[in-house]
Amino acid sequence: MIRETFNSQRLPSVTSDHWHVIHARWSGVAQKEPRFIRSVVSEHADCDKARIAASELRMRLKPKMKGRAALERDQVFVRRPKFKSLANAKRIVRKKK
Repeated sequence: MIRETFNSQRLPSVTSDHWHVIHARWSGVAQKEPRFIRSVVSEHADCDKARIAASELRMRLKPKMKGRAALERDQVFVRRPKFKSLANAKRIVRKKK
């Protein structure tokens, strides 16, 4: 079940009791550090199904992101059950492998 909640610092967050896909949409406000509005777009029984759904969402978003600066592109990621994601946050920096 998708829920709006608060994290340990009492900031608004979103979570689910299943594996879930988060879509972080750029707020559209040009700032020093872009802000993103996060929402749970789907829930899944296991990690593999969530990754497939996230990949499909990325592919649907790709054409819309073409004209945007890299820092203003939407992000998509998979979260484990009960993981609290801030509802409004900065861009997540991916770790280089």
